[in-house]
Amino acid sequence: MKSASAVAWLVLMTGYSGSTVAQGVKSDLLEQCTEAVKAMEGTVDPIAIDFAKASRCLGLVDGFAGAAGYYESKPGAPRSICFPAEGTTVGESVRIVTEYLQDYSERRYDSPTVLIFGAFLAAYPCTSTLLYLCLSRARTRRVQHLRPAVTNFTLADT
Repeated sequence: MKSASAVAWLVLMTGYSGSTVAQGVKSDLLEQCTEAVKAMEGTVDPIAIDFAKASRCLGLVDGFAGAAGYYESKPGAPRSICFPAEGTTVGESVRIVTEYLQDYSERRYDSPTVLIFGAFLAAYPCTSTLLYLCLSRARTRRVQHLRPAVTNFTLADT
C-alpha cells in the first residue's frame, strides 16, 4: 500500500503542471517524441524538425526519469520502476517512451506523465511491483490460482 500511494503521489505531483490535457488542450506526446527521435538520429534535414515539440518530449521524459530515479534511490523508498544499475541516457528513455506510445497509440492524448510512467514501468518493472499487481488482480477478480494471472498479465490490462 505504501508503494502504491508513493507512486500515485509521484505521478500526481509531476503530472499536474505538465499535463496540457488538464488545461483543455490535447497534447500529442507521440508526435513530440517522434520529432525528438528524428533530431537525435540526424537522418532528417534539421529544417524539417519541429524543435519545440522535440524539446517538450525531451524535457518531460528527462524530468520524469530524473525525479523517479532520485525518489526511488532514497533508502527505504518504495520502488515501482527499477532502472538499470548502469543508468539510461535521455536518448534511450525517449526511444522507450516513443515505442510505448506507438504500441498504445489509442492513449496518445492521455496525460504525458501517466504515459511516461507506463512506458518506464513496462521497460523497467521491479519484480515486487509485478507480483503486487498480479496479486491485486487475482484478489479483485477472485481468481483461485495466481499462475494464470501472472502469465496473462500485460500493462494494457491495468
